[in-house]
Amino acid sequence: MNSGRKLCRRLVAAMLVTGSWMGASAQKLLNDTVLYPLYEKLASDSTRISILHIGDSHVQGGFFPDAARKELQERFGYAGRGFVFPYKLGGTNGPADYTWSSPQRWKGERMVDRHISEWPGMGGLMLSRDKTAASITYTSDSTIGKLTFWFKGPDFPEVENGHVYDGGEDLPARRGVYVADSGVTSVTLRFPSIWRFYGGMEARGDKGITYNAIGINGAQLMHYNQQYGTEDGLMVYLAEEFVPDLVILSLATNEAFGGVSAEQLKAEMKTAVRDLQQGPGDPVFIFTTPPSGMMRKRSVPYRPKGSKKTRYRTTYVAVPQAAVLRQAIMEFCREEGHACWDLFGDMRGDARFSRAWSHDRVHFNAYGYRLQGELLGKAILNGYQQWQQTIRKN
Repeated sequence: MNSGRKLCRRLVAAMLVTGSWMGASAQKLLNDTVLYPLYEKLASDSTRISILHIGDSHVQGGFFPDAARKELQERFGYAGRGFVFPYKLGGTNGPADYTWSSPQRWKGERMVDRHISEWPGMGGLMLSRDKTAASITYTSDSTIGKLTFWFKGPDFPEVENGHVYDGGEDLPARRGVYVADSGVTSVTLRFPSIWRFYGGMEARGDKGITYNAIGINGAQLMHYNQQYGTEDGLMVYLAEEFVPDLVILSLATNEAFGGVSAEQLKAEMKTAVRDLQQGPGDPVFIFTTPPSGMMRKRSVPYRPKGSKKTRYRTTYVAVPQAAVLRQAIMEFCREEGHACWDLFGDMRGDARFSRAWSHDRVHFNAYGYRLQGELLGKAILNGYQQWQQTIRKN
């Protein structure tokens, strides 16, 4: 009897270490029946699906959305990289699977800056410079199909190995469309004069997934809802440009640290959904709860025995408002009819997250972000498979 109990304990411990013992919730979306219209589109043999993933620093770094993107594109096909921005030229971090370069210097402005001069562009971050000639080169890790880009300047750029078309001026910026020749993986846009550049979106006409990930360090949902001197909030432009079939919103970490109340967050969520529904598409929504981040409580000085150097032992405590906002997000999704992925709750049951944090206990290391993306992608796939096995068969 005792040997049987010992064996059971060993099996449970092994499952915790490997991450197999996570429960069904770790790969399940709450209220996912609202995603049935999306599952219908995914089952089509001729549909290209547009996904828009909006967030904060957890999304900007790229590891989290990139892992989710790969999970879905491996199953449903690659229809383009989606939103691509020259983060490095703007002096900040971004994904590593594509690059932008330029021989000129640019200044980066973000929508979270206190005195941002104007509309920040699709990604909430723009590059600016004097009204002079400049070139900027985009290099992809795969062949380029079509690259839509947004800018402010009097003239369209010159390019090689493809053609540029006027995409219209119904935005607070000009829209250009570069169509590449076969086999092209890099394009240089040479502007005779330019003073703002807002990034681009790489897409193909193939069936599959185009995954547009937009994140800004320090962003709250209220930043995306602001108008920035335009008639509409930024969310309206995102809906019009990306025409998403699915919108994933991964925010509330900065709201938790900033003391935003549950009611304030719900109001911002309602505004975001309203604005994102004003585009030509008919998106469904997944809200993700924030991770159970930690904040520094205090640093206690101490001196190791035999040492003359003072060291500090830092202690961390959970951010209490994160749990409050987690509950608010889940309540909002239940009341308003949206799907929810409870990252906050799933982290508690997955031992792998014990080695997923970065040094500040707010962000994650690359492993931790990839783990989140894989879990989110698998949760969507599991919902789709369950729909296929039950609803569609009937």
